[in-house]
This record gives sequence, C-alpha cells and structure tokens, in this order.
Amino acid sequence: MIKKLSLYTFALLGAVVLFSSCKKEYESIQTLDDTKIADYLAANNINAIADPGKTGYFYVLTQPADNGTPVAEYKDPDSVRFNLEGKSMLNGTVYGSSPLIRNLGMPVGYTGGFINIFIPAVSEVIKKLKPGGSARIFLPSYLAFGKNGNPSAKIPSNEIIELNISTYAESQTVLDQQHIQSFLTANSLTPIKDVSGVHYIVTDQGTGTDVINYNTNVEMKYTLRMLDGTVADSGQSTFVPKSVVQGMGKMLVKFKKGAKFRAFIPSVLGYGSVSSSTGSIPANSCLDFDVEIVNVTN
Repeated sequence: MIKKLSLYTFALLGAVVLFSSCKKEYESIQTLDDTKIADYLAANNINAIADPGKTGYFYVLTQPADNGTPVAEYKDPDSVRFNLEGKSMLNGTVYGSSPLIRNLGMPVGYTGGFINIFIPAVSEVIKKLKPGGSARIFLPSYLAFGKNGNPSAKIPSNEIIELNISTYAESQTVLDQQHIQSFLTANSLTPIKDVSGVHYIVTDQGTGTDVINYNTNVEMKYTLRMLDGTVADSGQSTFVPKSVVQGMGKMLVKFKKGAKFRAFIPSVLGYGSVSSSTGSIPANSCLDFDVEIVNVTN
C-alpha cells in the first residue's frame, strides 16, 4: 500500500510540475509580447487603446470626417466592406493582404479571417468604426499564430502581428465599378458600358437569325477569369440565360449565333457576397468572361 501510494504521489507531483512548467512558458511568452508591444507603442508615440475585454491586443482608430452628416458606427447585422493587411509589428514584413482586384466583405458580427485563422479582434474593432474609417490592431502572438507560427505564410514562431483595416463607405456596386475601371485603365481597354453595369467588348456580332431570350438554349465556348488573370473555369457547354449569373444572362440576350465578346461583370451581377459553388471564385469578385456563341436553340 505504501509503495502504491508513493508511486501515485510521484506521478501526481510530476503532473503538477509539467503543468506549472507549461503555465510559466505561456506566461513568459505573454509577458514578453506585452512588453514588446508597450515598448513599440511608446517608441513610436502611438496612443493605442487597450482591448476592453483585456485579452491583450491594442488598437488605434481613424474615423472619417462626417462632413456635416453624422454617420452611425457599424452594428450587427450590418455588412462591412473592407481591406485587411497583416504584417510583423517589429520589422514590417507583410504576411498577407487583401487582393487589389476585390475588397473583402462580411457581416459585422463575423470574426475576420486572415491567413487561415479567425481573429475576433477584427470584428470587435470594426464595430468601433464608422463606414470609411480605418484602424490598426496590435495583436500579441498568443492571440495570433502562437509558438507554431504559420509556415505556409512564412510567419515565424511567436510573431506579434499588426493588422491594418480600411473600411469603405461606398456600396459594393460602386466598388465593383472602381475595380473594373482600374483594370480597364491598366490594360488600355475601352469597352462599351451596359446600363446594367457590365462592360463588354465585341469582336464578332454573329450572323445567326434566332433571337436569344432568357429561355433559349445557348451553346457557347467560354473562359472565365478573375481580374488578376486567374482562370476559374473554361469549356464548351449549353446554358439557358436565366440560369447563369445575372450579368452573363444580360449579355447573352444581346447577341446571336456566332457572336464573340468579352464581358467584365461586377460581383453584384456575378456571385455576389458568397463564393462560387466550387469555391474557385471568392466573394465580391468581378468576372472577366471570353465567350463565343456556338449554337442557339429556341
């Protein structure tokens, strides 16, 4: 009995020592992070606010001018359109940022994703902003990627992250037009702008006699890209205009058999605020289609 008790006591003592060791290591990292953040803020004369929830992050807000018309702060269940950049607080290395070809968007209450991690601080700070406002978040490593870092994003162990958030006051419709116009200007393209907001370039009007309506079977060759040139889909298939994305449906009914055209479709007439069913096209993506109408059947 004495021997068994001794072994049990020894095992219990070992577990306590191991737990204490892990706790000290965690507290040590937390203490180091907190000190580094405090020193950085002081050295750069940054008047940051401590997270009210006392989880450990700090933030700085930059609100837009109201121009005489008060603007309400974001609240659930508002949607917010924004861009996000994440970098090393200490050396400025950028680990990830929103693509230039589209803005991010999410319900305010959703925790913002950044490089495969969900960070509650993003949605918490956004709720303190007004549309068009921006913020900086200083995130200790124990609230970010921890001791494992993120090898795929080349984020080292125990890295303190600075997040920069910029929100937009403009609607998604306006932002889509800005993204498309930037692309057209950069590539010296001068398309026709449809009243719907789709921009298109015609290389062949086609010679068919059948009029295409929203219930017509349209066989077409197509290549679908995003504005960064990434090909999301291509092939030859038959579609009914009412069954495809709204922007493409509006284009197909303009043409006849044999037509060839390129269409730049705003995200609001594409897949909108959700990604495509295959996941190959992220939310809020404007689309770049090359189309040839091969056959038409009414």
